[in-house]
Amino acid sequence: MIEKDIGWKAEWIRFGWNPAVPGLRKAFTVGKPIATAELRATALGVYELMLNGRRVGSEVLQPGWTDYRKRVYFLEHDVKDCLAEGENILGAIVAPGWYAGFVGPFEDKGFYGQEAWFSCELKLTYSDGTQETIVTDSSWEGHAGPILSSDLLMGESYDARLELGDWTLPGGGGQAASGGWSPVIVREEPFSTCHLPLAIEPYPGSPVTQVGELPAQSVVELSGGRQVFDLGQNMVGVVRLKLNVPAGTELVVRHGEMLNEEGSVYTANLRKAKAVDRYIAKGEKDETWQPRFTFHGFRYVQIEGLSGAPDIGTATGVVLSSVREKTAFFECSDPQVNQLFSNINWGFIGNYFDIPTDCPQRDERLGWTGDTQIFMKSASFLADVRPFFDKWLQDLHDAQHADGAYPDVAPNLGRLGHGHAAWADAGIVCPYVLWEMYGEIRFAKRWWSEMCRYMDFLFSEGNIHNGPDAHSFGDWLSANSETPNEFIGQAYRLYNCRLMKEMAEALGLDKDVQRFAGLEEKGRTLFKEKFLNDGGHLTVKTQTAYALVVAMDLLDGTLVELAANDLAQNVKDHDGYLTTGFVGVGYLCPALSKSGHHDLAVQLLLNEDYPSWLYEVKNGATTIWERWNSWSHEHGFGDVSMNSFNHYAFGAVCEWMFESLAGIKAGAPGFQTLEIAPGLTDRLDYVKASYESAQGRISIHWKKTADGFEIELETPAASTLRIEGGEWQVASGHWRLVLADGSAALSEINEVGV
Repeated sequence: MIEKDIGWKAEWIRFGWNPAVPGLRKAFTVGKPIATAELRATALGVYELMLNGRRVGSEVLQPGWTDYRKRVYFLEHDVKDCLAEGENILGAIVAPGWYAGFVGPFEDKGFYGQEAWFSCELKLTYSDGTQETIVTDSSWEGHAGPILSSDLLMGESYDARLELGDWTLPGGGGQAASGGWSPVIVREEPFSTCHLPLAIEPYPGSPVTQVGELPAQSVVELSGGRQVFDLGQNMVGVVRLKLNVPAGTELVVRHGEMLNEEGSVYTANLRKAKAVDRYIAKGEKDETWQPRFTFHGFRYVQIEGLSGAPDIGTATGVVLSSVREKTAFFECSDPQVNQLFSNINWGFIGNYFDIPTDCPQRDERLGWTGDTQIFMKSASFLADVRPFFDKWLQDLHDAQHADGAYPDVAPNLGRLGHGHAAWADAGIVCPYVLWEMYGEIRFAKRWWSEMCRYMDFLFSEGNIHNGPDAHSFGDWLSANSETPNEFIGQAYRLYNCRLMKEMAEALGLDKDVQRFAGLEEKGRTLFKEKFLNDGGHLTVKTQTAYALVVAMDLLDGTLVELAANDLAQNVKDHDGYLTTGFVGVGYLCPALSKSGHHDLAVQLLLNEDYPSWLYEVKNGATTIWERWNSWSHEHGFGDVSMNSFNHYAFGAVCEWMFESLAGIKAGAPGFQTLEIAPGLTDRLDYVKASYESAQGRISIHWKKTADGFEIELETPAASTLRIEGGEWQVASGHWRLVLADGSAALSEINEVGV
């Protein structure tokens, strides 16, 4: 095992066999004052740490999901305040997690290994300068605990009557606190047979933590002793129970995003994921419990086994996410659009869960690369995602194919493919957007050689990305409007050339600038030859095709204008409605606004019939759905085999809401300068938005007045303020622009009303 120069000396230990989740502990003595105490822990599985009766850290399901065959992460904690002179006890609870539990939609259990393993080291530095290290080894002991089984997809079972008492508290009493402990098993097999990771490294990302709570909004009782709690919001996490029931009472907790017609939770779309938690009570007053080592996607909680009148305080949703530092605010005069923004935000929070999952509820929860790249800029508006992508880009590159192609999902389970158009391109798009939004070229610098290998793949003969036999997921879940895989592949190949050229310029790589400029010209020629007719129009006549060309700047001059006009006409031909799927959805409104058809983009936003964003809102959505019609009052549920009610890709319109509707756009990487161009429209009375950029807070508030419009702007950097018919250069500060009766007056103000 490679230790990455961190000096990892601890052994891997475990106790018992699945499905039980054990407690592990080590007693040790501190005989003199401590200067520092650093605890580093990891697992092949997931763990929770205890030291002298206190939980260590707020992270959950650590150390997250990696390709364990290549690396596993550790987290480090300062635990000096948890220690005392005399006896101390360090403990851990270790569960299967992604390593040894069910993972993905392929009915894999123990894909990486059959048992969860734990390893840690506690380094003590005493005040006299001497040091001591406590590590996992054969001196540790284990005991079966109250967690009877735990699985990320299937759920957790817990018998409170089997709790171990104060098992990590020196001198603590309680069941098995001072007896019944047995030696642990130490992993002794060589690397070639034990499938341990090649490296142990510090966790580089944004760990999952508890970020909020949702108390139940209502509760109803159904036949058969079932009580259904509505949290009012589709969320990701677990349920905390608060109970007053006799000892031995067994509760079955089911989770669902929707309700069946008779009021029970809808679980058909979960496929093989059971998402069921079980709890056996110990009979104490106001006893509480929440699962430790599972998570679910749900709005509704169905509890079986309660007696008496329903108590709304029984169930509380505990929201878990890697998202903590939110950076965006949006509001407008249309309540349904505001609900849409809320839906986008909740979908983002729920699916940025150590990796960018596609969905959090069914037997999938994979890091799909296509979803990630199409939502990338929206995510960068909504939160500071730099730490998150420090981790996930490593996952992505761990899964890069030998020929340079990026995978469909990361971490990669080996069940899917590589090199598919719009999915594999995440390897180029994500580092570029991180540079564009935060001004940090380090992501591209870190992975530059691998990104260049991918570009070699795109121009290789016979690749499946953009050739005549291109195979991909296409414009996934479009509304009866299929865009050929080859078109999507060649569009992204050409787009990638430009992005690589710009990043090479920022990195000062002159040879690569010339190389990608040449490849861009070559790609542009190939694209024109393949997809333009003699009149200069695209031969692929879908909204996605037109939107990619316009938004990605794939053509020049009058050719772009033709594509833009054809796009506008296509939207009109579909009665003002979209037909795009996952690939086109993020480019459609930006392409329209960019090319002078902002009114059509606004119409697409405000449409309420199928297919549209507000169609979901009108049908009760509180997150973004996988399908435009995942459920409707008229037709009920969509395709049960693939029908997630928390699937963030279609929320990529968020990017346009900030850049084109509110008008907040980077003029240079990291918002060192700004391009402020609010998309004024009579269809809305006002728009308010703010963004905590790398330079500082940007806010804008535009509203209709009796004579025109009024715009208030707060900018931390030099900005170009642009509206139709006028342009102003403004310095950092607060500004007001009044448009009335065909005239415009700009003034600086002391306070901005946003």
